[in-house]
Amino acid sequence: MRKPLLLLGSLVSWLIALLVIVSSGLPERAFYTGVSRSGGLLVAPEIGSLAPPFQAATLDGSIDSARLLGQPVLLNFWATWCAPCVLEMVELQRIHETHPSVVVVGVNLGESASAVSAWAKAHRLTFDLVLDPAGSVARLYALRGQPSTYVIAPDGTIRQIFFGAADAAAFTGALLPLIR
Repeated sequence: MRKPLLLLGSLVSWLIALLVIVSSGLPERAFYTGVSRSGGLLVAPEIGSLAPPFQAATLDGSIDSARLLGQPVLLNFWATWCAPCVLEMVELQRIHETHPSVVVVGVNLGESASAVSAWAKAHRLTFDLVLDPAGSVARLYALRGQPSTYVIAPDGTIRQIFFGAADAAAFTGALLPLIR
């Protein structure tokens, strides 16, 4: 009778230890998942690291994220079929209209230019919409799901990440320290 209880106690202790490790995360995970750049700067999709740079097609041409340095950026990953994305797009458009110093960029995941264009017109979106049909930008950001929004400081570091839909007040709160 003692052996099963002893075994159960060991199993419970092991599970508790595993839970503590998983819930606390890997310290400085970006050191393990990021890429070092010149000057010792770390590029990773993590808070406190430089945002991964990308070049991609948009509905109106192309975008090079390096050209966005010097401005606060809201980088949002979305899809037309994503119900929370629909709600969030209204909020992103509001930020785009009320804070002209903030660059709002929506990265569409895996949909055709015609589908994205029709959807953008129907929802009256006027900020840049990146087309990511193969998911290359999403992979750079180790995307976990959409919507996901990255608040990027003018120096290119990620300051905050919103997983799931957020509203204009949350975005504004994260952006206020970055707006000049």
